[in-house]
Amino acid sequence: MKKMLHAVKAMSILLALILTLGMLCTPIEAKSKGYVFKYKKVSVSMHGKAKKILSKAGKPTATKVKKSCAYKGKDRTYKYKDFILYTYSRTDDGEEFVNGVTFLTSNVSTPQGIKIGSTLDEVFKKYGKAKDKFGVYTYKKGKSKLQIEVTDDVVSNIRYIPTKA
Repeated sequence: MKKMLHAVKAMSILLALILTLGMLCTPIEAKSKGYVFKYKKVSVSMHGKAKKILSKAGKPTATKVKKSCAYKGKDRTYKYKDFILYTYSRTDDGEEFVNGVTFLTSNVSTPQGIKIGSTLDEVFKKYGKAKDKFGVYTYKKGKSKLQIEVTDDVVSNIRYIPTKA
């Protein structure tokens, strides 16, 4: 009987140890990928695949392609009515990844509802205070930055910018 109690106790301790170690190895909260631009139900993350947004956004009004200075691939700029999408590929014919988004009109907004024309007070309520550098407020999250440019206390430009991949 004593041997059985010791075995049960040892098994309980072992099980508790396994569960504790498993919890240490499993993140409690998924690590943030950063700020996300949403357009026509497509979420766009910096360094994420560009295929879905390119197909949903339709035909761009202008496109520029140039050799990448960072990779052996190409950098592309797609201008749409409401925003500009920047992409890169690691090889000439390789898959495209998002390298930035710039708003052009108030028809698009951040998931928090900030758009060109929003007030600085609205920005602070949604994102908190940030340091002002020449009218540009920069928020960092995961692999991205959200830059909100303000002129006379009104948002005049919004950019999603990637940080190192």
